[in-house]
Amino acid sequence: MPERMKWTKDCRLGIDQIDSQHRLLFAIANELIDFENPAEEAPEFKFLLNHLRQYVNEHFKNEEKFMQDIQYPDLDEHIQKHQVIIEEINGLLKGVKSLDELKDRLEIQMNKWIKEHILTEDKKLQEWIQIVKKDKDTVQITAE
Repeated sequence: MPERMKWTKDCRLGIDQIDSQHRLLFAIANELIDFENPAEEAPEFKFLLNHLRQYVNEHFKNEEKFMQDIQYPDLDEHIQKHQVIIEEINGLLKGVKSLDELKDRLEIQMNKWIKEHILTEDKKLQEWIQIVKKDKDTVQITAE
């Protein structure tokens, strides 16, 4: 049985909206991983796969808007990483011969896209927010 993606406290950014969306991405990914024979359940598998694509796009737009609103300095670089993931998803869908092969490749890629992106790129956002909060607290303390 393939390894399910496990949400851990390390995945949390402390930003409720983004954490909730990330949890849902894990859930959708796990639903796809759970298919034993995607060819036998092709309509459901394809529907869920399409849902993943749509949700990734929606999530990226929300995350990018949040970053823009808080003036995250690495926004452009982060947007480029999102674009790479979207291109990889689209390329993956075009380059397979069967749903079984697609599922196998998706399992590998979803771990890379979701976990590596959250645990490296999105964590940079969390770190930046902590620095900004600390700086604001310091300014407020010294201003009093």
